[in-house]
Amino acid sequence: MNKSFGQIPRLNPSAAANVADAARHVEGLLDDDPDLDVLPDSNRFPRPGVDIPIADDSQEVLEEVEPASLPGSQGQDDESHEGATGKVVEEGIEYLTFYKSFRDVMSAPARKRWGIFFIKKRCVALATDMSFSTGESFVDCLDGLAAFLYTHELYHYRFDAHCLQMEATGGLPVYRPYRRLVANRPVTEWHEESIANFYALKALQPNLRFTYPQPICDYLWDLVANSPGAYAGGINKQQRSRRDQMAQQASAALANAGPAVWQGLVESTIRTGMGLSKQRESTLSSFLHLDNCPVFWIDWVKGGKSVLVPYVASVSEINNDFIKRYLAGVQDHHSDHSFYRIDNGEKVKLPNPHRPDLTNREFHNIIGKAGLTSPQFYKERERTSVWRKGVPRSPVLPPRFPSKGGGS
Repeated sequence: MNKSFGQIPRLNPSAAANVADAARHVEGLLDDDPDLDVLPDSNRFPRPGVDIPIADDSQEVLEEVEPASLPGSQGQDDESHEGATGKVVEEGIEYLTFYKSFRDVMSAPARKRWGIFFIKKRCVALATDMSFSTGESFVDCLDGLAAFLYTHELYHYRFDAHCLQMEATGGLPVYRPYRRLVANRPVTEWHEESIANFYALKALQPNLRFTYPQPICDYLWDLVANSPGAYAGGINKQQRSRRDQMAQQASAALANAGPAVWQGLVESTIRTGMGLSKQRESTLSSFLHLDNCPVFWIDWVKGGKSVLVPYVASVSEINNDFIKRYLAGVQDHHSDHSFYRIDNGEKVKLPNPHRPDLTNREFHNIIGKAGLTSPQFYKERERTSVWRKGVPRSPVLPPRFPSKGGGS
């Protein structure tokens, strides 16, 4: 299979610096008074949905994204389960990767850098989960995940660049007032995230250069479908309404800047910047070419180890809450381990209670017998307030794969 890293351009420091310098000059000429907007502090980076260390004594590590820097799964057969999937379901795609605007190049994290940042530890954890869920190799899963995440964040750059182009010719701020407005709206109104996920899923569809196994595409579709608010809207094939609402958000700050007919022109101009096609880019200046957006791996380490340990589904939670409460499990028999019969008739082996975390294999065996995918497990965890409300479940689901009879 072709590597998704073939979709990611080589780093061009000169082009990246030119874009940031141009943005600094343009913004210096704009009359952007954040006091006109609610909660001006929301202008700070990171934007909503980005969950990264801010005040921490850990060391920030940056690497260029290229095939040679492909992270390894580091013994995925035996390591404890790391639920990066759960945090995406709870917070959105930006738990794994984020776009930092060229406007914020001097802000933390990654001072003097801007672009797309893959958070390495979390991407590795989710690709490992994907591999166990799909049966596909870890490398292919990370390839597919990288293509998906890159396209999602590239859409954020695309709109940012389009706004800068408008600001350079129109003399009025668009992007920062828009970001301030969205930062104070509920996640259901983050329409840009829906469109970004739509294009991210579209990037996985078969084409002449890249083909991804169907199980990988299905996993990422399921991940989007179970994401919060507008993120989940990415599964919809029609995004016209989302684009219209996003254009209205972006033009809201200019509502009093001229007559209604002028406002309509502004909104229409903003709307033209909402497509994403690397092959047929027509409305974006070559100076702001999509390939000029740099891409990095990023991590935060302390004592040589990453501090970004994803949320973990503990052995205690699985044994006492998920199996016994949510799945109405009753003890079947006990040998060196306890075996429980769950609501759909399947028999599961309880993980060793003396260990804090599950292994990946234990986690996927149990949720598979319960008829759930990994994203669905975390969505149900959220819906039931950690297996406290609406339990036992209804309806009961059949297992996702036939029982092998051993309950292990």
